Amino acid sequence: MVDYKRILQLRAEGVSQRGIADALGCSRNTVAGAFTAADSAGVGFGQVADLGADEVRHLLLPEPVRPDSGRAPPDFEYVHRELGRPSVTLLVLWNEYVAKCRSTGEVPYQYSFFNEQYRR
Repeated sequence: MVDYKRILQLRAEGVSQRGIADALGCSRNTVAGAFTAADSAGVGFGQVADLGADEVRHLLLPEPVRPDSGRAPPDFEYVHRELGRPSVTLLVLWNEYVAKCRSTGEVPYQYSFFNEQYRR
């Protein structure tokens, strides 16, 4: 994992982007991205010196917001429990999920995406 606090520290010491990348074993693009994020947030090493490495990372690179797909999320705990019963398959459970979505007016996921999400 990239240590963004260390990147800002080395930047404050006047080390070049390439030098920081070499010292920390990360790409120059990662260092440039950290510089850009720090400039956008208006912070330097002086403001983050007392923070932990994870806090600095969250300050510079907040978690991305996932867009709402507009589709009904399946209950994978239920799916997992039901798969333990005889003659129950993912296709049967997906058909139940689709029927439930249609009865409530929601949009279901396609079968392939349903399977992919269950396996994850």
